[in-house]
Amino acid sequence: MNAPLMPKRMRSFWPVALLLMWLPAAASAQEGREAKPRPAPRQVFTELLRPYRNLNDYTVKIRARVNMPAIRIPDFTATLFFKKPDRFHIETKNFAPLPKNSGLFNPFQFDPDQNLITYQRTASLDNAPAEVYRVEPRDGKSPVRYFTVWVGGSPLRILQVESLTFRETRALVKLSYVNVAEGPQAWLLPDKVHARITFPETGPNPAASPLTTEDNPISGGMRRLDQISGEGEIDIAYADWRVNTGLADSLFEKGN
Repeated sequence: MNAPLMPKRMRSFWPVALLLMWLPAAASAQEGREAKPRPAPRQVFTELLRPYRNLNDYTVKIRARVNMPAIRIPDFTATLFFKKPDRFHIETKNFAPLPKNSGLFNPFQFDPDQNLITYQRTASLDNAPAEVYRVEPRDGKSPVRYFTVWVGGSPLRILQVESLTFRETRALVKLSYVNVAEGPQAWLLPDKVHARITFPETGPNPAASPLTTEDNPISGGMRRLDQISGEGEIDIAYADWRVNTGLADSLFEKGN
């Protein structure tokens, strides 16, 4: 018994339906072949760090404006010294509360050998694309539980950092950069930094201690910082960068 013939209208429709079913799959496969694989997080941060490998030290003038709840802190100027990999020294005549783990620029802070780095998502930051990573220090003595780091721009740079300490202090830091040349070498270094810091709502607040550098000349300010709760802001402007001047180790010893 012969199978019934398909109506002529259906015979003309069937190849078209098959074509429509095939086109999305073919397009998806083509997109998959053309999409570039995402670099591994370790590779991304290795490339971020590469331009700074030959930065051994720096000296820079800073001007800071601090708005902290319940504490009046006058605007201040200071000279900030850094020596690789993580030593800081501040010279100032004023009380200078600065975020140790977020506001002071250390290009080696997110070294992939010292941190566990995982990709989180793609985001828009100031109407520009950015990749967001979670960075967890491997050092058990670190006061920071983890950082969230926004990476973008050309050349690639760190655009924003959010840190959360084990004492629940949160700091959101946004950076802008300037190109600093020293002879034939050049680096992208901070021009301005804005930090929004949120302290846990408690009584006496040991979580405020990350704001105070160890060599701060005014210890009375440390006692006042212990009283902070709520949210505050710090704006820092950098000027007169000097790089690789051969800063002495003695400069970073306590008491200097």
